[in-house]
Amino acid sequence: MGLVFVIYNVFQIDPQKKEIFLTELKSTYKERYDAVQPIPYIKDRLYCVDKVFVEGSIEGFISTDESWERLESYNHIFTDPRIKSVRRIIEGEPGYGKSTLTLQLAYDWCNGVKESPFFDADVLILLRLRQLGNVKSIYRAIKMFLLPNEPRVKQSDIRAILEGCHSVKVLLDGYDEYPERDQTTESDVDQIVRLKKFRKFETTLTTRYLPKYFDKSVTKRVKLKGFDETARDQYIRKAITGDKDEKAFDKIKQGLKGNPILDDLCQVPLFFVTFAHMTHERKDFQKFKSVTEFFIYMMKCFHSHTRNKAAEPNVMTYEVEFESKHGELDKIAFEGLNRENQQIVWGKDAFCKRVGQAFYDHYIRVGILVEEKVVHIPDGEAPGKNTNTKIEVSFYHKLFCEWFASFRVADIAAR
Repeated sequence: MGLVFVIYNVFQIDPQKKEIFLTELKSTYKERYDAVQPIPYIKDRLYCVDKVFVEGSIEGFISTDESWERLESYNHIFTDPRIKSVRRIIEGEPGYGKSTLTLQLAYDWCNGVKESPFFDADVLILLRLRQLGNVKSIYRAIKMFLLPNEPRVKQSDIRAILEGCHSVKVLLDGYDEYPERDQTTESDVDQIVRLKKFRKFETTLTTRYLPKYFDKSVTKRVKLKGFDETARDQYIRKAITGDKDEKAFDKIKQGLKGNPILDDLCQVPLFFVTFAHMTHERKDFQKFKSVTEFFIYMMKCFHSHTRNKAAEPNVMTYEVEFESKHGELDKIAFEGLNRENQQIVWGKDAFCKRVGQAFYDHYIRVGILVEEKVVHIPDGEAPGKNTNTKIEVSFYHKLFCEWFASFRVADIAAR
């Protein structure tokens, strides 16, 4: 998830460039934390992360007792003296809110939340590791993904600014999605994880599983454990019904009680949020006998929402066959996950060539696939006329990728 470093002011910093740098960072983070999408098929309803963020159960590993202990809040991940260190790993299964936590921390820093452990940081760097394949320099990564369109600040300026600040916090999100994870590449990310670089910097990493190589004697561990009933109730009132609409609140709660099979599943924030919003939005309701039934229902909701909107005048035609005929998408998902270095992001052109433009457009509209614009800056060059922009595509969540890959597994097993 993240990387934090603290350095003393030995470098001369251009105040104007630092101000430009901070302004661009905050603008980039605001775009991200203002665009939280609880249900991917409802694209016109985006939330600020602070309006939907709810703390689930969090535990820290206390090495002196060799035990996991519950932490009071997400702030205590960084302030609890028992897990203070220059290295920290936050673990969590898919859908447990690791990325959402990084966005909340970015919101706290940008808005000067006094209770936040990031309040006094001069600079916050938040990078998504899935984007950093073949990007060796951390400064180049910052330039490419956090301020690619600002020609006045170069990689050398970024380095000088960070090394000249008193306190810098960096969040590296999703080590399990990093294309070069567990490899000895001598990239900055590799060296940071191994404690060979930025040894004085407090570094926090989010991941689905522990890296193969890290300093176990120094690194502290934290786990996101998901939503308990208190967290679920808080989310329903905060993000969906408000404090006064008891009828709507009871409807969602009744939906959960009517589906005891979902009790364990709804400990996963991603699934609970989807279930809660769907139950609130839809008049029909279904009881599920298995997790698979719920996932099938969820996908049907995605498609039916888009199908209903397609019935309106001047709206693109809806292709019903794409709902059930997605064999090539299944293959892409399976191939990506089955590689030694998993691939969960693809170039748009190559992806479209395999599935077809109409199919691609359909799944983008539905929300199962999402696009992201990525700027490529050749080494040694500043943004300008030679800057290349490309579109990358991924599944809304890695769990969706695993869902479609499972169809391919079933096809292979049936042969």
